[in-house]
Order: sequence, then structure tokens, then C-alpha cells
Amino acid sequence: MDQQFLTPKEVSRLLKVHPSTPYKWVKRNAIPFFRIGEKCLRFRKSDIELFIGEGRDKELRYRKKRYFGGKPF
Repeated sequence: MDQQFLTPKEVSRLLKVHPSTPYKWVKRNAIPFFRIGEKCLRFRKSDIELFIGEGRDKELRYRKKRYFGGKPF
């Protein structure tokens, strides 16, 4: 089974978010990731696809609650 790994920059392009966003998600453990050495991050493409379907909804709910007091915006 051939696994494809993505850089934070590739993840930000795929998800259409700011390039710093994957790093913020890593800091909060909101997205599955791998560390290679001390500074290098990689993301399994299959994990990102699941994140798009499931986890990103959680992230959006978190942001909505945090920035808009849980009220519809």
C-alpha cells in the first residue's frame, strides 16, 4: 500500500486555508500529523481526507463558538 504524505503548505492549499493554519491545528492537536525530526511536519493524505469529512466540521464549530459566542453568524 503506497501512502502519500503532504507538507503543511500542501495541506493549506488542499484545504484552502492560510499557510499558518495547519501549524495552529497541530499545536491544538486538531489534525493528525507526523513529526520527522524536531521541526519537519508531515500529514498522511488519507488522514487529511478524513479530516475534511469529519474533523474540519469540528474545527469550524470550535471557531464559531470561540469567535461568535456559539451564535449563528
